[in-house]
Amino acid sequence: MRDKWYADKRDLVKWGGIMHLLNENLGIKKVIQVAYYRKDNWPKINFNGSEIQIPQEVLKHFRDIKLIKSLDTRIEVFDQIFEHNARQQYTDDVCKMLSKIQDKKIVFLDPDTGLEPRECGGGAEHIKRKEVKQIFGSLNSGDFLVFYQHKFRSSKWDEIRLSELAKACDISRSKIKTWKANEIANDVIFFFAEKEN
Repeated sequence: MRDKWYADKRDLVKWGGIMHLLNENLGIKKVIQVAYYRKDNWPKINFNGSEIQIPQEVLKHFRDIKLIKSLDTRIEVFDQIFEHNARQQYTDDVCKMLSKIQDKKIVFLDPDTGLEPRECGGGAEHIKRKEVKQIFGSLNSGDFLVFYQHKFRSSKWDEIRLSELAKACDISRSKIKTWKANEIANDVIFFFAEKEN
């Protein structure tokens, strides 16, 4: 997730669904947002002819991904910087962190755009199928995986990615549920699945 995308209308749908799942009396004790965090370099402001930096306190107030923790004490953010050329290390670090949490949890994978496209293999804004497989495999029985997916150029974009996600997790399509809010943000969907024995 890049700074510039934080706190947009999609976050209303994202966190509205996560909070609903968290409060469904399923025994969930934690939410771990795996942010795939990448810092943005913000352009300067032209202030009456002079170039000035946006003050850090302004950026922190409007673009600090850790602020979501104030929504609920059960939310944690894995905000390690994500670098495309160190993807495997990042995924290993996520799995290592998750292995230390025995409480029932929601693990929310939050890349900029979702699952890698088959055609080009994806970039830093995507998660690779093998990474989803590794993370899902590291979950305990009863944990939930939540996955962010942005629309791409296909009328069946949501069905395509649902099938690909099911295959990556080695579960049937029927085990993956969804939430969305087309009247708020019609270009995103959230997939979720409970890890079973």
